[in-house]
Amino acid sequence: MNHLATNTPSTWILPDHLKRKLEKHPLGRNLFITNIGRYPENTAREPVEVKGSAVYTLLYAAHGKGWIETRDKKTVIKPNQYLLIPANTAFRIGAAPDDPWQLYTVQFSGQLAAAIYQYLDTTDKPRTIPPLVGRNAQFDDILHHLDLMNNIENLLYANFRFYSFLGTFRLSVFNYMKHGADNIIEQCIQLMKQRLDQHLTLADLSKEMGLSASYLSALFKEKTRYGPIQLFTSLRMQKASQLLRETNLSVKEIAGEMGYPDQYTFSRSFKLVMGLSPKTFRDKL
Repeated sequence: MNHLATNTPSTWILPDHLKRKLEKHPLGRNLFITNIGRYPENTAREPVEVKGSAVYTLLYAAHGKGWIETRDKKTVIKPNQYLLIPANTAFRIGAAPDDPWQLYTVQFSGQLAAAIYQYLDTTDKPRTIPPLVGRNAQFDDILHHLDLMNNIENLLYANFRFYSFLGTFRLSVFNYMKHGADNIIEQCIQLMKQRLDQHLTLADLSKEMGLSASYLSALFKEKTRYGPIQLFTSLRMQKASQLLRETNLSVKEIAGEMGYPDQYTFSRSFKLVMGLSPKTFRDKL
């Protein structure tokens, strides 16, 4: 199958004998794809009937519009929106005739499938997400390796990749395309990484970025679900963890390296982020 051809659908269905093999595999049984397809704008214009089954379904419209109809209602899905459909739900889908969608579909099962569904969505409404560099490339890579299904290693690889693909649909994932608000976030994080040995405040960060403190704080919480200082402290403690692992510096010396006035203030921050004291952390290595 040539997944580089964009004018034809690309689909794959998990054969029953491989499904049984994955269900028994210690690494494969947690999450695996049972059906996957990519439909370019000029295909999948007609409604598709899907019987209810014990799999969860992800619909993602990269471009264009379409609709999904269940027993209860009909819902429009717009560009850059996705919808998760719970298991055992029968539905029909179709593309908008005036602006047909480029549709990505995945049906999945496994011991963690229900937990994945809860992690990504708890509503039955489409969610809007930003385009993300690499999301569609991941999808094509998954499809490519599923084609090589006679090799269990390729099946496992594809399903491991699927975890990463699903992770791009979390609202806390921000776009690294260097545009707009996401570019501001990335610039600020780079600034933080350059100043891990300093005691930066929200006022310091907002001044460096040329933004108000309230706007920068709201932007971080919207895009990353963390406040700027909370994220900065986490980055500092990750660096401190590296120093604890890789050097013989004392806790007091590391506190100084990280710009803390004393080891007690540093230790409190470390425990809040890492869950244990610097000494205990090092003793467990």
